[in-house]
Amino acid sequence: MSCGRPAFVGDLTVLQPADRSPALAATHEWFEGNSGWAPPDPETLTDWLAEGMCRAPDECWVGPDGLCVHGLVSWQVVLESLG
Repeated sequence: MSCGRPAFVGDLTVLQPADRSPALAATHEWFEGNSGWAPPDPETLTDWLAEGMCRAPDECWVGPDGLCVHGLVSWQVVLESLG
């Protein structure tokens, strides 16, 4: 279920505020059914964001406020929701 290739600007889905809550809920459901994931360390997240990109929990490349093709939000969105 992983997106191995980096996304290009035309592939990025940016979440609008109204879309964030359902997409975040879907990501938390994904966590419940999948093991072996871990949030990125702060340095890795900083590096991704400096490049204008981020990963979703399933390893897809997305924009920092993005949604992957599998419906998961970026780690940035997940971590912001917890903090």
